Amino acid sequence: MAIPMYKTATRLAGLALAASLSFSSSVFSQDDTVSYTLTRQYGSVLFRVMQQQYLNLVGRFDNYSATLVMDFEEMSNSRLNATVQMGSLSMTDGDVVETLVNSSVWFNAPLYPEATFTTSSVEVTGETTAIFHGDLNFVGVTKPWALEVEFFGGTDGKLTGSTIGMQARGSFNRTNFGLDQYMNMADDLVSIEVNVKFNRD
Repeated sequence: MAIPMYKTATRLAGLALAASLSFSSSVFSQDDTVSYTLTRQYGSVLFRVMQQQYLNLVGRFDNYSATLVMDFEEMSNSRLNATVQMGSLSMTDGDVVETLVNSSVWFNAPLYPEATFTTSSVEVTGETTAIFHGDLNFVGVTKPWALEVEFFGGTDGKLTGSTIGMQARGSFNRTNFGLDQYMNMADDLVSIEVNVKFNRD
């Protein structure tokens, strides 16, 4: 039996539109809230920042974890919490890694070994898309942050299955976190790209 759309986005178009959109029955079913844990198999967490206006400097973090709680009847109740180990940065140039990870003007990983994201609300934007709003804690500073997320069906082609794929993007101004050195060398805008999968608990 088909599942009706939850709420139509007919009032105050442009205000809380995403919160009023629902996910169609082809994607979700009336299962209870389900918990998932991220697996790093095949996944990636990347950052990009423009260096001296001629090169996109790319770094990859190899140690990260996350939990995802999906409410298939009310997507806005879902939650994502994630942690990245800053010392797990991998780049081609080991000297650059050493500087970024350990310098007090950059990640300062000995003092701030983790960056975390904690969801406070979810804005539904489409059948398989949403914006996860929450708090990003990075180098000891916590700021509001938004992560644009798209989900993909797993082993059975549905998000209610044993595996969920997730592609996410976000960005922030590094100066907001106190990283205001060497502005002539690296842009202030940092882009984050996440491609991961979650296994049902």
